[in-house]
Amino acid sequence: MKIKNFDLKKKVFIIAEIGNNHEGSFKIAKKLILLAAKAGADAVKFQTYKTENFIRKEDAKRFKQLKKFELTYEQFKKLKKFAHQNKMRFISTPLDIESANFLIKNTDVIKIASGDNNFFPLIENILNSKKSIIISTGMTNFTQIKKMLRIIFKIIGKKNAKKRIGLLHCVTNYPVENSFANLKSIKFLKDKLDLTIGYSDHTIGPEASMAAVGLGARIIEKHFTIDKKFSKFRDHALSADYLDLRNMIISIRKIEKQLGSYNKEIQKSEKKMIKMVRRSGYLKRNMALNEKLKIKDINFFRPALTENFLHLYKIIGMKLRRKSRSNQILKLKDLY
Repeated sequence: MKIKNFDLKKKVFIIAEIGNNHEGSFKIAKKLILLAAKAGADAVKFQTYKTENFIRKEDAKRFKQLKKFELTYEQFKKLKKFAHQNKMRFISTPLDIESANFLIKNTDVIKIASGDNNFFPLIENILNSKKSIIISTGMTNFTQIKKMLRIIFKIIGKKNAKKRIGLLHCVTNYPVENSFANLKSIKFLKDKLDLTIGYSDHTIGPEASMAAVGLGARIIEKHFTIDKKFSKFRDHALSADYLDLRNMIISIRKIEKQLGSYNKEIQKSEKKMIKMVRRSGYLKRNMALNEKLKIKDINFFRPALTENFLHLYKIIGMKLRRKSRSNQILKLKDLY
């Protein structure tokens, strides 16, 4: 997946998921963007919708709450500009087709929520643009994910999908209990699919996101709030606050460096340690010309002062080229 001016191969893309934690306050939305930028996030994410386009008015309690949290399209334009001014990407999740059409022109990346990963009238509308899409995979199994991808590939092709589509492992609970996080799904998806894989974290605490990076996630989405006790709205309690997010990002950046490359080789930093902690062989007793070495004839002492520290077992059974004294260091050139 390609995100403008961001190299996912070199750095994990960290999204501060504000969602509706602004609760309809444009002022708080801006403050959350500032805090996310200060914490080191690469992007902020919101939800964009017209309540009447996806919730029936008869569902009065839900309709009332979401209408209260609803921001206008003009406010989202200003939030995008504000995010860019603070050197962050602006992402949002459309919850209706009208809002998807708005976001195609007014966001850097579009996010599809788990609840809509099978809502193809919405997804296809976005696919027909050139916008990059991150899709959460909550409430799906691998068979359903493959079915979803077949439809996507049919519309835009596999090659284009690799450039435009990212999938996030997600478990749709708020919060997710540790025993249900199933983080190994990240590596499973990464091994099975030739796509960018990430993690949408609904657990409490930073550990799952940090572990996800170790398992290969290239995108991390973490819910973010100004205060975990801001209100009774469920997302605040499971979200990271500023210090949580900042510490998590610092840890992830350390982990990125610690992960290194997919091979096993001697690191530059440890080469100087080789002679110090490897061993050389020394004779325990005086030995005659042509006498065969046995392990009981040798003391193995640090440091490794000769070339035979790589071949200590090789010298067992070799013979001496000359008469040698006790405590003499053994060198390959003196053996045959």
